[in-house]
Amino acid sequence: MLTDTPASVVSSSKAREACMIDIQINLFGSLRRVIEGGHDSPIRLQLEAPAPLPHILEMLRIPSGMVQLAMVNHRAVPLSSTINPGDRLSLFSREYPVFADWKDFRI
Repeated sequence: MLTDTPASVVSSSKAREACMIDIQINLFGSLRRVIEGGHDSPIRLQLEAPAPLPHILEMLRIPSGMVQLAMVNHRAVPLSSTINPGDRLSLFSREYPVFADWKDFRI
């Protein structure tokens, strides 16, 4: 099959796809309704490099004011955290009940 795309561009884009790794995002409370169609299952988002948590929220179109608690790989983290490819991110809405020992990590 002939293509107008040079071989170096094709191999470069395939290499780039191979470098992209999913992060898994779990939404709780009203955050599920913010995403179009509502999601009961985890969302998968591709990252090729670490990204700040506010950037991930922006990509998902979730206002940071709606998030009470963020957890990365089952650990509470501040809003200033960086999300790495392969991480599992959980976001809890303001109305969602959280444990008292996480109060210092509320965003």
